[in-house]
Amino acid sequence: MKKFNNLSVNDLLPAHSRPFPKLLWLILILSFSFNIIAINWGLPSPSNISWAADEITPSSVMNGIKMRFSNGWSAPYPPFHYYVLSAFYLPFYFLDALNIINLQSVFMTTLLFLIGRLISVFMGTAIVFVVYLCGCEIMENKSALFVSLITALTPPFLYYSKTTNVDIPYIFWFVAALYFFIRILKYHHTSDYILFAGTAVFSICTKDQAYALLILTPFIIIYSLHQHKKAQEKRPSILKSIINIKTISAFVTGTSLFVLIHNFMFNFQGFKKHLFFITGPARGERDFSVDISGFFSMFIQTIKHLEFILGLPFFLICIIGFIYALTKKEKYSLIFWLALLSLSYCIFSFFIIGKNFVRFLIPIYILMSFFGALGVSYFLYATRRFRMIKSLLVVILFINAAIYSFSVDVTMIHDSRYYVEQWMNENIEKNESILFLGYMNFLPRNRGYTNVQYLSRASQVTIKEIDPSYILISSDLLKLTQPYLYQKLSNDNLDYKQILRYKSSPWLSLLPEHKIRIHENNKITTNLNLINPEIIILKKNN
Repeated sequence: MKKFNNLSVNDLLPAHSRPFPKLLWLILILSFSFNIIAINWGLPSPSNISWAADEITPSSVMNGIKMRFSNGWSAPYPPFHYYVLSAFYLPFYFLDALNIINLQSVFMTTLLFLIGRLISVFMGTAIVFVVYLCGCEIMENKSALFVSLITALTPPFLYYSKTTNVDIPYIFWFVAALYFFIRILKYHHTSDYILFAGTAVFSICTKDQAYALLILTPFIIIYSLHQHKKAQEKRPSILKSIINIKTISAFVTGTSLFVLIHNFMFNFQGFKKHLFFITGPARGERDFSVDISGFFSMFIQTIKHLEFILGLPFFLICIIGFIYALTKKEKYSLIFWLALLSLSYCIFSFFIIGKNFVRFLIPIYILMSFFGALGVSYFLYATRRFRMIKSLLVVILFINAAIYSFSVDVTMIHDSRYYVEQWMNENIEKNESILFLGYMNFLPRNRGYTNVQYLSRASQVTIKEIDPSYILISSDLLKLTQPYLYQKLSNDNLDYKQILRYKSSPWLSLLPEHKIRIHENNKITTNLNLINPEIIILKKNN
């Protein structure tokens, strides 16, 4: 056995996949670069609320540290990523306790935001690496490289890889669990059972939704183990395939970690509050009805979202890859278990809650990317004819995907609110009364104005009572939530006149704005609509 200090990155790869390919280094560097660009989007944040929806704020982590994540502490998400963040925030917590720094300052809030986002950057890049490892276990090395590249180049992946949301962290732990799951189906090593259980629990304890990806895995593993025993024994016992050192080790590991992470001993009340939240208030009303029509509508919406995530070329290639894999079932048998995980996720996640957002489908597109990689490989290597032309087409395909995903970075850098904030600084006095109307995620930051009021919703009566000198709105949001009030304000019917209407036009953007912004049949439900909203400023008539 090699000593620990003699291990290298090559030891992570199957023997047939060594040495570590230089091209993968380039893919990882590309992914890291795309992920970290615009990491400061919307920062500094004077209000401790960022432009990214559902982002874990430094104050929420610090509150958990203060309560020692016990005595009834709870949050919208499970505690594991709060623990990860707190490991990095703890030194600052102690420095604040010693009055060396002030955690309430804008500088410290911004620094903690950036640290949290940087963790997502590294986890996003690590996902690209781990899916390559998964690919090496179930397909050829060249195809595995395509899996990592497809995974790295999608708009929502780039967006969430630079925010402190839990989406990238839970998917990182999921793909780590997926790697050990694949190894279990191939080798049935006890160590892989234990590591699978651990990473699976980390994923679920980062975002509850991960359970839907993993709920069928114990049954698949037991079936695979029984088939494995059949090859070694004439009549293996089904009971022994269910209860044995491997499955018991995984069960004990998973159960113990779940209990420890949720802190049952000191915070069982907090766990109960979290369960109540995710089964009640967090679910809200269904967007799709519980009938054939509703499920069909959700299926169509899922297709639209996947096509948006991957782009039409790669979406079609994933379908071609799936058809190709069907013709080679014996060679690529393991890949169909991934398709089953996708199906279980659809059934036990958004089909149950009746909602379908783009970010819900990030793990699905990653699982689809394995089929997409097979599709690209088949196109390139099935025959030697026209190899140069086919290679050129594949290069163009990936360049298009890179530009499509990089559009997120460009749009973030040129977010309309940066210009609006500069315009306000030059044209509105700091003591003027301003009403920021709408959700703070959609609005510019308050850069030093002393007479400011925020309202998520307002009426004509409320506006008259407040009587602000200026009203600032996000047209997309107000058009959706209060269309009548939007019409009144935009037509100068409320004693206010429009003095600025601005939305930037980035030099490079392939994002389908009409699908993100318009709430009709072609609607794409995504938080990417938080980037670069149109901002309107109205001034009270003298």
